Amino acid sequence: MRSFLLSALLALPFVFLLSMTDGLSHDENQHVAAGALLAREGLLPYRDFPYFHTPYLAFVYAALFQFTDHLLLAARLFSAVCATAAVGLVGAATARAFRGHAAWQRRLAMAGAVLLVLSAHAFTHTTGHAWNHEPPLLCALGSFLLLASGVRRHSAARAASGGVLLGLAIGLRLTYAPLIAPFGLAVLLLGGAPIARRLVLAAWFSAGVVCALGGVAWLAVLAPEQAWFANFEFAKVNVTYRFATGEPRTMTLAKKTRYLFKNISRDDLGILLACLPAFAAALHSRRTRPLSVELVLLGWSLPFLLLGSFAPSPLFEQYFYPFVFFLVLGGAWSLGTLPAGARWLRPAAACAAAGILLSLGRGMNDYHGLRHALKPESWTPLEIHADAAALREIPATGRVLTLEPIPVLEAGRRIYPEFASGPFAWRIAPYVEAAKAARLHIPTPATLPALLAATPPAALLLGVEDKGEALLEAYAREHGYRKLPADRGDDIWVQPGSPATPQAPTAIDGAPSEKSR
Repeated sequence: MRSFLLSALLALPFVFLLSMTDGLSHDENQHVAAGALLAREGLLPYRDFPYFHTPYLAFVYAALFQFTDHLLLAARLFSAVCATAAVGLVGAATARAFRGHAAWQRRLAMAGAVLLVLSAHAFTHTTGHAWNHEPPLLCALGSFLLLASGVRRHSAARAASGGVLLGLAIGLRLTYAPLIAPFGLAVLLLGGAPIARRLVLAAWFSAGVVCALGGVAWLAVLAPEQAWFANFEFAKVNVTYRFATGEPRTMTLAKKTRYLFKNISRDDLGILLACLPAFAAALHSRRTRPLSVELVLLGWSLPFLLLGSFAPSPLFEQYFYPFVFFLVLGGAWSLGTLPAGARWLRPAAACAAAGILLSLGRGMNDYHGLRHALKPESWTPLEIHADAAALREIPATGRVLTLEPIPVLEAGRRIYPEFASGPFAWRIAPYVEAAKAARLHIPTPATLPALLAATPPAALLLGVEDKGEALLEAYAREHGYRKLPADRGDDIWVQPGSPATPQAPTAIDGAPSEKSR
């Protein structure tokens, strides 16, 4: 516990500042909007509005939003807590791997592993947003540690708990599902228990996974077609959309592999230098000393984590977030469990030190937001909430039509549930059969007039997306909506006859960051 707390305390200020200073990503919209719709209107993902992920994060956010109207702040703080705890688990696991070493070596290894994670480009690029990357990672790391301990101790309780955490990770993000294979194989094949006992442990692990996925199954029963489309068919339609619009993205296996080596490996070369030689040294030493359960399970897990990272199309750096954590943990465990006289111990340790220094030299540039540490007024969640004042001044009745729901929800205004996913449902609509789109609650250019005729918008927030707003702006112009003056690029269009706001409104600074493009 002490190692966990020390590691978490080291990570906390960096994680917190990333959470406060990173720009808004349009990927955050559907997660925050789903939580707000559930908390404020009792609407469920899939059944009542499009949501293109497994659903558990919406329920977490809905619980948080019962206590605050600072939605983005609450959601990002939750992600920050999860990221901090995940780093703490890496530090604690490293200290455990080095428990047979001198105290100074154990502390140095723990600090090195934590710094390696904090300086990884995949970490600084991903950490700090209100999305489903940090929470499932924390669950997956907890599942790994519990399961490895359960296999060694032949503990049914730990096997079941590991299954529950893995099920929760999948319920937060589907790309963790491939971990069922290596984790399940570890229960069946490792630990040296009699086969009957291993079968019992496997049953408990499986029961944990199934129980934790009960909420996903419940929503799938309520809205089977919508749930299936959200988690499986959407990805295919999104690829169709991107090819049709000529985006040169990583959507084929060859381009994905090239992206892995050109972008991920190059940006985090220090991690590869620190961890891969340690892995190789551990494999070389297995002739004289069997590999630990943890190290075998880590080695089995890495290919399946890559499989999960490769599953979405196109690829983005944040998809490799869990791979970095497990790779660092594997490198640390390899070094910590090498025999004292192992031939490759010193070269592997030297490579680890060089890799940490290389990663620190490159990675600290990603913390440029530190200059805003003492300026809370410039923190993204607080700034967006303050800027939402312009939307609070418009007439109270009616919903706001936009492809960026977060500022509207921060203002306490209602959005159209059909647009809860931000731009995602709207942009794939032309590639979904019309009747099916209606069943999926996906708005289309053909159905938009009827939707807005039934419930005319009180206002429109435009100028937030590069693509997809032309029809929305055309609607505003055709129906006489008036564009309010703005200091920045976003535009608020209000109904004809609406009174002017008491003061010149400040536009919502919600342009999507490069992380989401």
